[in-house]
Amino acid sequence: MKAFGTFLGVILGLALLAALLAGGYALFSYVVNLFDVLGPQLEPIVAIASIVALLCAVIIAGGLRARLTNDGAVVQKSNVYERLVLLYADRLMGAEGKMDEQELVKLEQLLALYGSPKVIDVYMELRRAGQHAEKEAMGLLNKLVMAMRADLGRRDLSVKERDLLDLLVGRVELKSVASLT
Repeated sequence: MKAFGTFLGVILGLALLAALLAGGYALFSYVVNLFDVLGPQLEPIVAIASIVALLCAVIIAGGLRARLTNDGAVVQKSNVYERLVLLYADRLMGAEGKMDEQELVKLEQLLALYGSPKVIDVYMELRRAGQHAEKEAMGLLNKLVMAMRADLGRRDLSVKERDLLDLLVGRVELKSVASLT
């Protein structure tokens, strides 16, 4: 019975392929007949314009497809990353009362869904480090931020570790405007 099904599938596939080839030939002959109607001066111009229009349509369709499939996931991923980093930055600054354990559990579930393997690995290192080793936790938080930036498509990863950490935990001192001028 299985051999009969395979044979029937092969026959059906060949019939569909033959129909596709016949349709392609009919379309090709139709286009050639359209070009026969044109004058000899217009044929190359119309051929080039047709190819350019077809290539533009393919490029635009590919861009739209990539945007539609990735846009929602990237936004969701960046929101999860943002909330998680801010939560841990608050924890490192000593704002322990602000951290809600239910929110952390929900963020970890979302991280499992949207996070890249590298980000999840670094986050688990940070989670295991806990609060006991603050210096190690700060280094891991910085490593986590760099992994998140790389996952979100930031290729300019030449930001200094100390600068990122200072921004995250709010240790940046503002200079007066008079000293800048």
